Amino acid sequence: MKRLTSLCLALAGLLLSSHRAEAAPIKACDFMTVQTAASVFGATVGAGREETLPMASQQCIFAHDNPASPGEITFGLSEVNAMAAAMGSNVASITRIVKSTVETNAETIPSLGEWNAYGWNGLTDYTLTVIYHGKVLTLGSSGSKNPNLKAAIVQAMRQIMQKF
Repeated sequence: MKRLTSLCLALAGLLLSSHRAEAAPIKACDFMTVQTAASVFGATVGAGREETLPMASQQCIFAHDNPASPGEITFGLSEVNAMAAAMGSNVASITRIVKSTVETNAETIPSLGEWNAYGWNGLTDYTLTVIYHGKVLTLGSSGSKNPNLKAAIVQAMRQIMQKF
């Protein structure tokens, strides 16, 4: 999951330009609470740790620091228009690039954003990627033992999307 989420965010980050300098930086941790992250993970997690990825992509990591059962919830976001501007491209091209980074075994969640994919890339690694209101949003889980993980990820993403 971390690999897929990081891949999506790194791709988005590499495509973003610094033209956002005049705007206040977006903080991924402003969109998800520790309570929501714990609900998704199915166990307690620590406070969100904000990370700025290359070229203004953001992610917030909520770690479950139990050595016997490590894992994390990661929420990330990037802006499609900034990605397109950085590449001298258009939104349709960026959408194709984002879609191409999603695992081939991904499924679509009905009525969630303009486009989405929920995919599995390991034994306990799941990621939901959504394009919504000009943003690429990713919400992933690594190491979760939550038997209702998919429903929890979808519910959390819907809550996050209400903030845009």
